[in-house]
Amino acid sequence: MATCKPRENYRPWTRAEYDLVEKAIMRDNRQYASIAAELGRSVKSVRGAAQRIGVSSCRRHWRSPDWSKLDRKIVDMLECELMTPRQIAEKLTALGNPVHKDTIYRRIAAMPHNIRERARRNGTRIRVATGERVQRRRKLAA
Repeated sequence: MATCKPRENYRPWTRAEYDLVEKAIMRDNRQYASIAAELGRSVKSVRGAAQRIGVSSCRRHWRSPDWSKLDRKIVDMLECELMTPRQIAEKLTALGNPVHKDTIYRRIAAMPHNIRERARRNGTRIRVATGERVQRRRKLAA
């Protein structure tokens, strides 16, 4: 049976290094590469250390939005601005709350019946208006 020998440049992690990794990720939200350069270690090594101490999952690029505020905005956009879920997703993204249209569809599906019905009617209204516009253009072209 072969034994694994440590790499020549391997050195064990110290408590101070673990503390620095934790502080850099949790408080300063730094990237692994900058931490690795400071410690003189590889990026993979720093990533592994972060996973060992349980702080790697805190470094998400995608933050979950506060849905209590966004749900009110979604309802307002459906009822007042007569928007479709796709238009709502585009507007929320433009306002600095990046969300995918499929997420908006799921949020609306979990809302009360009158809200779901409003979303359906808004979509129908948009499709009918588009169809009428296409028919007018065809008549003008003929």
